[in-house]
Amino acid sequence: MKLFSRFHGIQPALFLLCCIWMLCAIPMQIQAQDRPVSGKTTAVNGTPLIGVNIQIAGTSQGTVSDINGAYKLNVPAGATLKFSFIGYLSKDVKVAGNTVNVTLEEDVQKLNDVVVVGYGTQKKATLTGAITTVKMSDKAGQPITNVSNALHGVPGVFATQSNSQPGVDRSTIRIRGVGTLSNNDPLVLVDGIEYSMDELNPNDIETITVLKDAAASIYGSRAANGVIIVTTKKGRGTAHVNYSYYYGKQKATYLPDAINDPIAYMKLKNQALLNEGKAQEYSDADIAEYQEGMKTDPFTYPANDWYKIALKNGVIQKHDVSVAGSGDKYQYRLSLGYLDRDGILFGPGNHEKKYSVGLNASMDVTKRLRTGITLDGYYRNYTQPFYTDSWTYLARTLPILTDTLADGRYGNSWLRTAGRNNWENPRMLAYNGLQTKVVQRFLTTVFAEYKLPFDITYNIKFGVDKYDGLLSGFTPRMQTFDPKTGKATNWNSPATAPRAAKTDYNNLNIHFYNTLDWKKTIAKHNISAMVGASYDNLDSDTWATSMYGYLDGTLDAFNAGTTWNATSGNMTRDVLESYFGRANYDYDGKYYLEATFRYDGSSRLGKQSRWAFFPSVSAAWRIDKESFFQSEFITFLKLRASAGKMGNQAVELYSTQPSVILGEDYSFGGTLNSGAAKTADADSSLRWEIMNTYNVGADINVWKNRIGLTVDAYQKVTNGILRPVNIPAQVGNLAGPKQNVGSVKNIGMEATLQYNDKFGDLDVNVFGNIGFNKNEVTDLNGEIIYGSGTITREGYPIDAYYLLQAEGIFQTQDEVNHSAKQSANTKPGYIKFKDVNKDGIINGDDRVIVNSSSSVPTTTFGFGFNLGYKGFSLTSSFQGIGGVKALPTANLAYPFNNGANATWEWTRDAWTPENPNARLPIVTTSTGSIDNFQRSTFWLRNNSYLRLKSIQLGYSLPQNLLSKVKIQKVQLFINAENLLTFSRYKDFDPESVFNQTDLYTYPMLKTFNGGINVTF
Repeated sequence: MKLFSRFHGIQPALFLLCCIWMLCAIPMQIQAQDRPVSGKTTAVNGTPLIGVNIQIAGTSQGTVSDINGAYKLNVPAGATLKFSFIGYLSKDVKVAGNTVNVTLEEDVQKLNDVVVVGYGTQKKATLTGAITTVKMSDKAGQPITNVSNALHGVPGVFATQSNSQPGVDRSTIRIRGVGTLSNNDPLVLVDGIEYSMDELNPNDIETITVLKDAAASIYGSRAANGVIIVTTKKGRGTAHVNYSYYYGKQKATYLPDAINDPIAYMKLKNQALLNEGKAQEYSDADIAEYQEGMKTDPFTYPANDWYKIALKNGVIQKHDVSVAGSGDKYQYRLSLGYLDRDGILFGPGNHEKKYSVGLNASMDVTKRLRTGITLDGYYRNYTQPFYTDSWTYLARTLPILTDTLADGRYGNSWLRTAGRNNWENPRMLAYNGLQTKVVQRFLTTVFAEYKLPFDITYNIKFGVDKYDGLLSGFTPRMQTFDPKTGKATNWNSPATAPRAAKTDYNNLNIHFYNTLDWKKTIAKHNISAMVGASYDNLDSDTWATSMYGYLDGTLDAFNAGTTWNATSGNMTRDVLESYFGRANYDYDGKYYLEATFRYDGSSRLGKQSRWAFFPSVSAAWRIDKESFFQSEFITFLKLRASAGKMGNQAVELYSTQPSVILGEDYSFGGTLNSGAAKTADADSSLRWEIMNTYNVGADINVWKNRIGLTVDAYQKVTNGILRPVNIPAQVGNLAGPKQNVGSVKNIGMEATLQYNDKFGDLDVNVFGNIGFNKNEVTDLNGEIIYGSGTITREGYPIDAYYLLQAEGIFQTQDEVNHSAKQSANTKPGYIKFKDVNKDGIINGDDRVIVNSSSSVPTTTFGFGFNLGYKGFSLTSSFQGIGGVKALPTANLAYPFNNGANATWEWTRDAWTPENPNARLPIVTTSTGSIDNFQRSTFWLRNNSYLRLKSIQLGYSLPQNLLSKVKIQKVQLFINAENLLTFSRYKDFDPESVFNQTDLYTYPMLKTFNGGINVTF
C-alpha cells in the first residue's frame, strides 16, 4: 500500500515525461542506404497528397510526403517502396531509377478494408453477413472514458448510458433489440479472447466490429445477443512515438427544477395539504418568522438551492503515449495511458484515476513460425460516498434545510416536516465516510502461427485474464444539529458507526483456442476452411467482512475496531468447452457461400442437456460483376442472405442444483435451533436458450462510389427462454426454478447511407443510419409477468407499460358524481381514469397495456458529417432513439413525496378553479393523497430524443514546417460532447431516465475539451 500511495503522489506531467523517456529509449533499427530517390505522391485528380507514409519494404526506415506531396529517401538498389495513406489504396513500387512518382487511388467504398470476423478476417467486399465496424481513429479527441460509450449511433446497436459517475460510467449495449427475459448483454471479445471492453484504454483500440446476424453463429453458445469484437492497435510503418493529451470541463446536461425559495415551498406544501383536507404543516407564524429571519440569519433561516450547493464543474484530463513500428518480420506497439477525472458532485466521493498499459508485439521466428504476445492492463481506482445514494439525498433536499451552522457543524431544520425525522444533509454525507474501489486487471495472451504443408496454417492462442478488486469503506458517526436549539440528532446509529467494511474480488479466467486454416485457389474457385476448439475456465473468489467498535472516525484500519461484525465469502467455477468450424467458397468474385458450426458444452446447464449444436449459412451475389449488368451509375451491387442458430446460457451458476440455505431456524422441543433448508426449487434438465436469426441485405455504391447504401431486414426468434417460473406457495413455499419457458420475436430493418466527395481542397463525408425494431413476446406458457407499472405478456413487447388510462382532469363535482368511483377523496382537480371493464369502480382491473416497451426503443438512428479543408477538419455525430416512453415516479417526479420537495411547475401549472385548463392536476402530496399519483398514462412521458453527441474542430500543422523539426504530425483540436439535446421530456436527461423509474442517478454530462496529438 505504501508503494501505491507513493505512486499516486507522482504528478501526471512527471509520470508522462518518464514514460516518454522510457519509450524513446527503445532502439529503432537503422539500416545503411546507398541510393537517393525522390518523387511526388498525388491523387488521381493530380492533387498532392500530404503525409503519405513511404516505407522501404523489409525495414523500419521511411519518410512521409510534404505539403507539396514530395519526398526524398535513400534506398538500397532494387528495393521496393510501400506507399500508404488513410482513405487511399496502398501501392508497392519497385525502385528502378532515382525518381518514383506515385498516384494513389481513393478507397471511397472501403471494399478492400479487412474486416474482423470470428477467428479470422475477410475483405469487406466478400462479406456475406451483417457486420458493422467502428474505427476508433474516427473518435480521436473525444473524451471517451469507457469503450462502450463509443458505440452510440452505430447501426443496429442501441447504447444507453444511464450513469455518468466516474468509475462506473459505462453504457448498456443492445444489438437488434431485446431477445430474452434474462441477460441481454452481447459477447465481447478482445483480440479473440472474452474480456470487458471497458477495461481497455480507448486509445489502444484499432476497431470495434459488431456481428449482428448469422455471422455471430461461430460463437454459438454466447452469440444470441450479438458479438462485439475489439481489435487492439498494432505497430505499423517506420518507428514513431505518438503523444496525445486533452483537458476538459464537465457539467450536468439536465437537472430537476426544484423549488429553491423556502417561502414558496412552505406555502405550496400547505396548499397541497389543505387540498387533501388536512391541516397545514407550516403555521402562518412560522412562515412570517422565517421570512423575517432570512434577512439577517442565513444559518437558521436558509434559502438553499441544493443542486447549486452540491454541484460544481467536473474536470477530466487524459494523457497517452505510445511507440510503435514494424518491418517485414516484426511489429511492436507499447503504450501507456493516464486518465484523471473529478466529478461534478462536491466531496471526495466521485473521483477516478486510471493507469493503463498496452503491448502488442509479434515476430517471425522462422519462415514458417510467427509468435507474439499482447498485454492489456489497467490499474484504476475510484471513490464514492460510503452511503452511495447521493442523488437520492439531493432529490429529497428542501430549501429550509440548513447546510452548516456558523461553527461548521452540519445542520438540519428547526421546522417540523412530515417524513423528515432524520434529515439527510448532503454535505455531511458527501464529506464524511468514503468508499474506495481499487481494480487491477490484466489480460495477457501468447499466440503462435505455424505454416504446415498443403497450405494449412495452425494458430494457437492462450489468454489469462486476472482481475483483482478491493472495495474499502469507512463511515464515522454522523450527527446533524438544529440551527435554532443546537439539539443533536444521530443520522446513523451509534451502535453501528463508526464502522469499516471490505469486499475483495479475485477472478482468474483462462481462455485457450487453436485453429487449423486452409486456403486454396483453383482457377476461378476460391476455397477456404477452418476448424478449431476452445476451452474457457472462469474462477471467482469473493469475500467480505466488516468491523465495528471504533473510538472515533480518526483511525479506519480494521485492527482499530473492537467488534467483528460479519464475514461472508463465495467461490464459483464456470467452464465452457467448444468445437467450431467455417467453410467459405466463392466463384470468380461473384458468388459467395459461407457455412459455420459450433458445438458447445456448458457447466451452467443440466448434465444431459449441456451440449448443443449451432450451425449457420450465408450467401452473397456480386451482381455488378455479371456480364449482363452494365451500368455506369451503379459501381457496386451485392445481395446477401443468412440464417443461423445461436445460444444463450445466461442463468446463474448452479441453477440446476437445489441450494441449501443456512439460517433457516426451527423449533424443536420448545427450543429454537439453528438449521438449514432448501428455499428454491431447481430443474436439473435445464438446456440452452436458442435463438434463430434470419437476415437479407443489400450493399450498393453509385455515382462513382460517392454514395454508398446498405439495407438489411432481419428476424430473430428466441425459444426456450431461461427464466424463473413461479410455483404455488403451498408447494413447500419454495421459489420457482429456472426453466426453459417462453419465446420472443424481434423483427426489424436497418439502413445506412454515406456520401463522399471532394471539391478542390474540400473533402466531404456525410453519413446516417436508422433502424427499426418490433419486439413481441410470442409465448409464455400462459403466464403473465407483472413489474412496477409494466407487464410482460404474450402479444406485447417485453416490459410493456400496464397502467390506468387517464381521461383528463375532473372539472366539477357533478362530473365526479357521475363517473366511476375512484376513492372517497376524489374531487375536482383530480385525474379522471377510464372505467375499462365498466364495473363502476376504478381499480387494478382497469389497467390497460400500452403497446410501448419501457426498455426497447422501436427506432434508433444516428447521423453526422466530416469536413476537411487543407489542414482544418470539422466532424460531428448525432444520435437518438424513438418509440419509447418513460414513467418517472417518487421524489421530484411527484410533488412532496414522503417529505421531499416539488418542482416549480407545480406553482405555475397545477389545476385550480381559476386555472381549469392546467396541465397538472390539483396540487397534493403524492404520499398523502395517492389518487393522482397512481401509475397511469397521465404521467407517461415521450422519452424520444436527438442528441448532438460530439462536435470537433481540428487543425493539423503544415507538413513543411514540421519536417524541419523531424515531427510527422501535430494536430490541435477542441471538442464538445452532449452539447445539444432535443426532447419533449424536460424534467431530466432523457438518456439517464431511460428504463428507470426515478430521477436519482448521476446525470449525463456536457464536456468541453481541447487537446493535442503529436507523432514524431
